[in-house]
This record gives sequence, C-alpha cells and structure tokens, in this order.
Amino acid sequence: MQEILILGAGYASLAFIKALPKEVLQAHSFTLVSKTYQHSVQVLLHDVVAGMPGCHVLNLTEILPKEVRLVQDEVLEIKEGVVVGRKQEYAYTKLVIGLGFAPESFGVPGVKEHTHSLNNYQQCHALHQQLQSALSSKKPLEIVVCGAGFSGVELVGALADAFKGRVNLTCLEAMPKILPMFSPKLANKAQEYLQQLGVRLKVGAKILKCLEKGVIVEAGGQQEQVEADFIFWTCGVRGSAVIENSPLFQSVRSRVEVNSFLEPVGLEKRGVFVLGDCALFKDTHNRPTPPTAQLATQMGTYLGRHFKSMVANKLPTTPFIYKSKGTICSLGTRYAIGQIGCFCITGRPALWLKSAIECRHKRALKN
Repeated sequence: MQEILILGAGYASLAFIKALPKEVLQAHSFTLVSKTYQHSVQVLLHDVVAGMPGCHVLNLTEILPKEVRLVQDEVLEIKEGVVVGRKQEYAYTKLVIGLGFAPESFGVPGVKEHTHSLNNYQQCHALHQQLQSALSSKKPLEIVVCGAGFSGVELVGALADAFKGRVNLTCLEAMPKILPMFSPKLANKAQEYLQQLGVRLKVGAKILKCLEKGVIVEAGGQQEQVEADFIFWTCGVRGSAVIENSPLFQSVRSRVEVNSFLEPVGLEKRGVFVLGDCALFKDTHNRPTPPTAQLATQMGTYLGRHFKSMVANKLPTTPFIYKSKGTICSLGTRYAIGQIGCFCITGRPALWLKSAIECRHKRALKN
C-alpha cells in the first residue's frame, strides 16, 4: 500500500479523485490536504461578488469517496518525500499537486495593498457584503476592473447587471481590444453589449500604479488617474506561492513545466505530478497552454484514469493531450458569447449552454 498525497481541492484534484478506479482507491491510502473543507466553483466567483443566487460552493465531505481522507491544513512547502503543512508534516510515496493560483501583479505598485482579486468563495462573499455596505452610504460607487480578459469581462458584466444604476463601472485593458481569446467578431459583440450596460471601456490603457482611491494609467502617451472606490484586479494569475517556496522545483511564475505525463520536467524523482494552475503544459507547437478550469479538469481526469500504471512507476501508453471543447463567456444574466470549435454562439443560447456545462460539472462531483 502506498501513501498518495493530494494537495488542493480545486478542479484538477477533484477530477483526479473522481476518475480513480475503485480498485486503486481501495488498494492504497489517499489523503487530500485542503485549506478549507469546501470546493469553490471558481468559474462562478464573479457571480458571488455580484450577489447572484446559485450553488457556488460544495462541501468536500459530501463529494469525496469514503476512501479519501480529508485533512484541513495549509501547505507551506513541498520537499522530497514530505510536505510541510502549517499543522504538521505529511509523508508521501506519490504526490499530486493541484494547489491552484495566486493573482499576478506583474510588478505594478499598489496591487497587493489596494486591489481585490477573486480567489475563493469566502473572500468573494465578503467582497459582496463590502459592496452592499458601501452602497448604503454612497451612490453611485466608482468601481474599476483592471483587465478585460475572460475573468475581468465576466466580473464587469455581472456587476453591471446586479448593480445597474447604483455603480459606475470602468474596465481597463492594456491591449488594444478586449477578450483576445475570442475572434474579433465575438469580442466586438461583447464590447458593444458591455457599453449598452453602461460600462466604460478603456483599451490601450497601461496600468502604472494602483492607489487607495484610483488607478493611474497611461494611454496615448498621456497619464491620467481613474477614480475608484473599489478596484478589482483580474489581469492574470500565477501558480501557488507554495511552488516558488519549494526548492524541489524549477518554476516560472510559480508554475512548473510538466511533460506529457504531467510529471515535472527536470525532477529525477518519479511519482510527483503537477496539475492545473501550478502546471506549465506546452502544446505540440511548444506553446504554453493558458491555465483554465477546462485544462485542469482534463489533466485530473487523465491522471486518475492512468494512475493504476503510474502508481506502479509505469508510464501510460497514451500521453496527455489537451483538447479544448470551446469557451463561453457570460456578460451578466442575459447575454454571453461562445466559441465551440469553428462555431460562434451569442445571447441567451450561449448563456443556457454555459449554465448546462456548469450544472454538469457540479453533478459529476456530487455523483
């Protein structure tokens, strides 16, 4: 019997556990170390900030198989053969790392001190309460969302929908257009819809500094200060700080490059696997694959299905290959855009499809 240690309770780790064959679960000792007893549905955290109803968090005790022991602890460092937690140390023979992400500041002054990021359910719920409290004393609130990528656009759309007429929303983006992962046609549709909601979009605006009550940007060679009561930072993510605090790994932005079997490149010891936001996985053209919930889930599922071989130190005959099933971005409760292969979808049909995908994910975890 081997000691299998799983770090983190995000998409990757739970997909791994759910994909494990019953005989593997029963043949070895599995321990999941999580900072909380809950799994935050990460792709819905913008709805939590906006106060939208729905199931945004799942209790781990209700969704884990009985063969997996759950331990609440904070991971501090990973060493060869042992993981250092805040409460105790955990020995392992096989290690699965799915510790998730941290906000990436890109060295912009004031990000840590003056901005809010969407990290987990508890923090986002507290942010919603702060917004409600602030609205009771001042209307309209000036809210700035830094970053017009996927997360930033979903957040600004949800806030515009939920607090219509009570907030002034500005979205800042350094690139010349929003949502670079979508076709220009779809990105333009999203931009038009956000503007209809009253969102002020500033593209080509490089963020220089975040202040307590504003953001200094440079656009067109001119600097200006955008006033703000609340500043949200959605400009990018890096891997968990645990990775860079662990000399065992070679990492860039706290992400460990993994091979086609999800093992860390450059690590001689076998039996360590890195999944999700902590992993840097390159496609067949040697390009880094952007960290998404979809990628994390596919990584976890692959590892779980092939773990019987891997636990015996045998490599599977089939390497991991990421296959995107499409991307759908919501802009509040009435509109979304999506790209499924070569097909584009907009409006309520895209919203319904996104909702169905999210329901399927939660149902799969509960079963």
